[in-house]
Amino acid sequence: MAWRNWLAYLEGYLILTISGDDPEGFLNLALAQGISLWDITRHRNGSIQAKMPAGKYRALRSLARQSRCRVRIVDKRGWPFFSRRLRGRQVLLLGSLFFLLAIYLLSTFIWVVDVRPENGPLRRVTPAQVLAAARAEGLKPGARKSALDIRVLEHALERRLPQVAWVGIRFQGTRAEITVVEKAAPPGEEASDRPASIIAAKDGVIKDILVINGEGRVKAGDTVRQGEILISGLILPPPPEKKPGEAASPEQPLSPPRLVRARGIVRARVWYEGEKEINRRQVQEVPTGRQQTTIMVQVPGHRYILKGPERPSYTNYRKENKVVALPSWRNFTLPVELIITSYYEVQVRYRQLSYEEAISTAGQQILAELKEKLPPGASITGQKVVPLTKPEDEIVRVQAWVETEEDIGQVVPLSGNG
Repeated sequence: MAWRNWLAYLEGYLILTISGDDPEGFLNLALAQGISLWDITRHRNGSIQAKMPAGKYRALRSLARQSRCRVRIVDKRGWPFFSRRLRGRQVLLLGSLFFLLAIYLLSTFIWVVDVRPENGPLRRVTPAQVLAAARAEGLKPGARKSALDIRVLEHALERRLPQVAWVGIRFQGTRAEITVVEKAAPPGEEASDRPASIIAAKDGVIKDILVINGEGRVKAGDTVRQGEILISGLILPPPPEKKPGEAASPEQPLSPPRLVRARGIVRARVWYEGEKEINRRQVQEVPTGRQQTTIMVQVPGHRYILKGPERPSYTNYRKENKVVALPSWRNFTLPVELIITSYYEVQVRYRQLSYEEAISTAGQQILAELKEKLPPGASITGQKVVPLTKPEDEIVRVQAWVETEEDIGQVVPLSGNG
């Protein structure tokens, strides 16, 4: 209904009153001739008021004679009549257009930048520091919104502010709001001298161990399991020295154990494994170079095609959508979007991989997936791919291993049993 009102405004419409012997008969004759009437209301004196397109008014004369009614124009509305009234008032029109243009241009800039903590007041960074970092990245009063990429700004602020775990930026009209989530203080920062041990974060075979503080519990070549103590923060006292020929005294007291914060580096050989399967019959989409574009306007509940087909004429195609929204003003956003859909024709081709090609492709894929899981600082020392299926199988499955050398130590608070 809103869309119809806009069309009626652009074309121009009339508000009429129909009075006489048979106003209902007049309406029936008008509708039979295909004349559109809407917002029909009846008055107490028997007359009827209705709206109609301005271009159809001449067709009402014969209908009025047939129904013995009198038709009177109450008002003329719409752009054609409004533009006529503006003739001779160019200065007023230009001033109004300039005012609207100025408002629109001002709404495309950022004029206020605020900082909003997500979880209570900020403790590790100040709002002034956040605003300074934002200004350095171009987010400041007077910046054009179209020149700012929100995602790029968020990542840039996270890099500039290492105390921050997450940054979110949202534009509300001419206001930019920066939401900040601080990092939790690491355990070592809260209690750097708290007794702790170093345990194995994962299974592996010890390659090298360097004990800086604490008591080493493993040596090079040992196989360890996840959670096993590598360097203990509980240092047991050495047994009392015994002189030659002197019997040990059972009553001699032992020194108490010491609790320290274990420090050191434990590098181990670690293996990552996984499986992958692929179909030897591969499907490929090859672009032909042909393209069709459809431009639509979307309003709540409806879509109107301005240009292009409703559906592409291609059997196989790849589709890309681009949505262009009208700029918002303060907290008000017009519910109108321009949707540009591009259809790219593709040819579907099938390729049969040889057994060796399938093994190689599956192996490369699973090795890439395993390497994405490696922690920072891990160095790859070996990799292996083993086929699990036969050459005549259509589905090929492989198993892969990646061997690394990495620091597997993890600091944990010292428990009562050490």
